[in-house]
Amino acid sequence: MALFLVLIGAGLAASNLLGSHYSIIGSVASFLALFVAFQSWKAADNASRKTDEALQKMQQISQETQQLVERSNTVEGHIDKAVTTISDATRQLYHGFQPIMTEIRKFLDDAKGSEYVAILTDSASIGTFYSRHHQPPLNPRETQALTDRIQALLVDRARDAREFYMATLTTEETSELFPPTKEANTLFHSYTQGVWQQFHPELQITAAEWNEHRQAHYRVLHAVKQAFQETAAQHTDQTQAQLPPHYATSVLPLQLFIRADAQANEPFRALVVFLGQYNLDRVADARAMQTADPELVRTFISMFESLTGQDDMPSYRELRRRVPL
Repeated sequence: MALFLVLIGAGLAASNLLGSHYSIIGSVASFLALFVAFQSWKAADNASRKTDEALQKMQQISQETQQLVERSNTVEGHIDKAVTTISDATRQLYHGFQPIMTEIRKFLDDAKGSEYVAILTDSASIGTFYSRHHQPPLNPRETQALTDRIQALLVDRARDAREFYMATLTTEETSELFPPTKEANTLFHSYTQGVWQQFHPELQITAAEWNEHRQAHYRVLHAVKQAFQETAAQHTDQTQAQLPPHYATSVLPLQLFIRADAQANEPFRALVVFLGQYNLDRVADARAMQTADPELVRTFISMFESLTGQDDMPSYRELRRRVPL
């Protein structure tokens, strides 16, 4: 309104000065029309600019998402290739289920009183599902004696190791669903079902077979946790850092048994079993290797820390700063 009145005054003054038939109303209307047209163009330009910015952001997000997918696929491919390469290179070390179980038993026995023990495996009941459904059938008395002894040694190491960590694939303790959900049961979907299909390609795994293995897993896991809690004074650094003995992981590239002990003849030792979700097609040709090379064992420790998320825990990083491996 103020602009309108000023323009009327200017038009009247110009008309008197020029002595002409100047149309005040026409001039003001023309100016207002130009003003409205300018505002409309400006609004349309702003809207177009914002639309372009939104499209650019959408395109950027799309590119970032594609890069993440490609990076994830690349990492998985590298893991798969590394597992295959290492296992092929060490084919001569340990062959077959029973020799490997024997080495696991020896490894856990020798790890008595270690400063650090870390285990990455499919379930706490190590070897039970594999031996139970192996084709051709294995000697049940020998294999059960081996797996029972390994489970007992797990509980013993949870008692006497200064730091004890075990990581297994995720699963629910109780569930009425079958097959169980994929998100919460990688033990079933990424390992157990695959092992079953390799030995029984013509049959589907049943709820009874799955529940039997899941219950065996939790029996050992509860025994490990109880042993760890009962001997809290033995694990002062770990308990003060509030680091639990068990971790759930959704990835099992291979199975690891790691020991670090400065007082031992070989301070670093790792037993690697090449049987995980990336090479289930080689179930019938189980292979394993041992190494005492410090750098290689530290690499396996880093893998364990990454898969369990320990490297993201401030309390664990502080513990490693105070008590380095």
